[in-house]
Amino acid sequence: MADLADYTHPKPVRQLLQSLARVVCPSRAQELDLIDDIVDHVELSIRASPTGVRAALLAGISGYEVAAMAYPSHLGTRASKLDDEQARKYFDSWFHSKLPPQHEFAKGIKSLIALSCYEQPAMMADIGYTPQEWIDKSIRYRLQTYDAAIAKREADILAPDPLPGVLGPARTYAPE
Repeated sequence: MADLADYTHPKPVRQLLQSLARVVCPSRAQELDLIDDIVDHVELSIRASPTGVRAALLAGISGYEVAAMAYPSHLGTRASKLDDEQARKYFDSWFHSKLPPQHEFAKGIKSLIALSCYEQPAMMADIGYTPQEWIDKSIRYRLQTYDAAIAKREADILAPDPLPGVLGPARTYAPE
């Protein structure tokens, strides 16, 4: 089996994930031309996953892709080749399925794609998500609030022992 770092999406997987990204992500992702970047991020996530998780995801992706061919409304058409409306309905049928494997796959792949979508800098900027501003504000607040207590504790730790020799010579732990 290949190393984790060797994984890249095969072309059919990439095509399906592009289709799923158009279904799962807000339309703004397409407007910002982020679909390929989202799929690349999903690739990194799958690459970083343990082999068993990766195998399960790829099995789910394969099953999802070919099961679409059996649906009467798009008989013979793979999931990656469905138009956006058909793809949305097909995904919804899996997401709301009473069959646990279908539902859990749809929920998992949606989560992975949504995470990848909102990790894109352009999407973060578009929705006004600026975590560094919050981090900087929190650092300033914590330093103002707790700086004196931190300095006192640091001084206590670094101060010389106030009772040298009272407890006898320094002891060291030696396993028996």
